Amino acid sequence: MELQNALIIAGVVLLLLLVAYNRWQIHKARRVRPLMPEDDLPPMREPVVGKTTQPETQAKLTEAPPEHVSRREPTLGEAGKGLKRDAPADVAMATAAAHAAASSADADDIVADEVAVAAAPAAGHADADAQAHTETHAEAHAQAHAGTDADALADAGREAGGQVAGEPVAKAAPAAPAAPATVSVPDGQPAAAVIDPLIDCIVPMHLERKASGDRILPLTGRLRRAGTKQVHIEGLRVEANAWEPVTAGHQYEDLQVAVQLANRSGPLNALEFSEFVNAVEALAEALDASADLPDMTETVANARELDGFAAGADVQLGVNVISDGAPWSAAYVQTVATQDGLVLSRDGTRFIRYEPGADGVQKPLFTLQFGDTNFLRDDLTLNAGRQITLLLDVPQAAQTIKPFKTVCEYGYSLAQRMGAQLVDDNMRPLTEASFVAIFNQLEKLYEKLEARGMPAGSPVAQRLFSV
Repeated sequence: MELQNALIIAGVVLLLLLVAYNRWQIHKARRVRPLMPEDDLPPMREPVVGKTTQPETQAKLTEAPPEHVSRREPTLGEAGKGLKRDAPADVAMATAAAHAAASSADADDIVADEVAVAAAPAAGHADADAQAHTETHAEAHAQAHAGTDADALADAGREAGGQVAGEPVAKAAPAAPAAPATVSVPDGQPAAAVIDPLIDCIVPMHLERKASGDRILPLTGRLRRAGTKQVHIEGLRVEANAWEPVTAGHQYEDLQVAVQLANRSGPLNALEFSEFVNAVEALAEALDASADLPDMTETVANARELDGFAAGADVQLGVNVISDGAPWSAAYVQTVATQDGLVLSRDGTRFIRYEPGADGVQKPLFTLQFGDTNFLRDDLTLNAGRQITLLLDVPQAAQTIKPFKTVCEYGYSLAQRMGAQLVDDNMRPLTEASFVAIFNQLEKLYEKLEARGMPAGSPVAQRLFSV
């Protein structure tokens, strides 16, 4: 009997040892080995030129890109008031970097065989010097705030790598933008849709015969973005005398395809241009059409010039509400923001105040942030702080609705209700005189955007100052 028990115990022990050994082997096999210098890595993929690429186009794509043109970064002055861009300013401005991942959809087999898929991260508008704290949110944007004096406050910058303005920006001579595709019709020029020659590189595509939207749409899957830049396709409907986004059931005489020259991810670069041109040529072959392709060097130069202008006009204004007493819990801040009608962003990092635009559509006006709190993931009863930041994206909001006035009024309202005060990033109270100075400087920025043909809050400005 004792021998039988001993054999049973020995069998159980042996079984446990086998299980432990197997688990150790599995763990060892799954352990990630660090990358070693001797590892044989596959080469980086180069841009592909389709078999149908025309010789002159292939020559353009193989041209050496122009040398990088360095941008002169403006500096912040010590004297003056407001947000002056043409004189020293005492308003500290800062910028942040962001990136956007390019997305694409499945294309028709004909196009998939011809389109070159190449992607490269776009360079940001500029590297900026920033002071004070940085606030990050889940959409991959970073926003840096710098201190201001008691008479002015401004947080400015290219959200995706812009530059700060306190002194004049070195501005390149404007290059002629690509001409839009227009077709003569008896009643005059076709009405424009989304594509705009101010910010787009436009490629006219002449069809041998009419094409329906049902035929075109399946072939445009890879023409959604080129790298980090949006691509738009529009068709000309003669009966409506207008360009429109290609729609199923409609017949089109001609097409125009456009890639955005710049956004907050930076200017269109040579690799993105090559990807765009390859996709356009593949679409043209599939539709038996001819495409008037632009020169790469000129297009990239136009993109850099536009990016330089945008970097000098991309401004964010911020005000801070600071508690006079104990810290607030994130739950309390959420309650106040929700009661005031602000809407939590999808990533949970900020609340957004919406205002109806001229077309009646609700558009973001400013945001409310509570440190680095994520209102979706964090424990709101444990997260606490003494500072609420209100940020206004100046180019995105129309001047007619007086957005900064709204931000200031809401900030004062919060301060009164929450036992707090309105201050700059140096914790100095903001006075009425400082707000007046900022209002005056905002007028100059609005005039600058207006003179370029893209007033603040307009569709073209919203596209340029986005990712």
